[in-house]
Amino acid sequence: MTVRRPVYVAVALGLIAFGILGMLSIGAPFFLTGVAMLAMLPWRHRRGVLLAATITPWAFVMGYVLVAPLGCTGTALPGLGETTTTCTNVLGIDYSGGPGYRAPLMPGVAAGLGLATITLLVLRAAVRRIP
Repeated sequence: MTVRRPVYVAVALGLIAFGILGMLSIGAPFFLTGVAMLAMLPWRHRRGVLLAATITPWAFVMGYVLVAPLGCTGTALPGLGETTTTCTNVLGIDYSGGPGYRAPLMPGVAAGLGLATITLLVLRAAVRRIP
């Protein structure tokens, strides 16, 4: 399967534009896919590279969303001055702390990178088996 360069670049730029417009909601994976496609432009004719450029950013975002804290709730006990902040995520991991607590984002980034790496290795093995 060969994709002409102008079509490939147009699709990548379209994904980046859509990603920027929707960055506050669903835009991140589209933006990352477009950027990855442009980065892989010289190797776009190789099936494994094209698959990696289009699937790996989605795996990163999926890993991040599963582990990163998505919503936080602060509670205060009247008269005692004690406050607690509790943040949860899709997997139910509890991030809790005292006053001024900010939930860490690095576990989500690490999970995203881990899932993207595993996805890349599986894709690489699968593409090698295809004649």
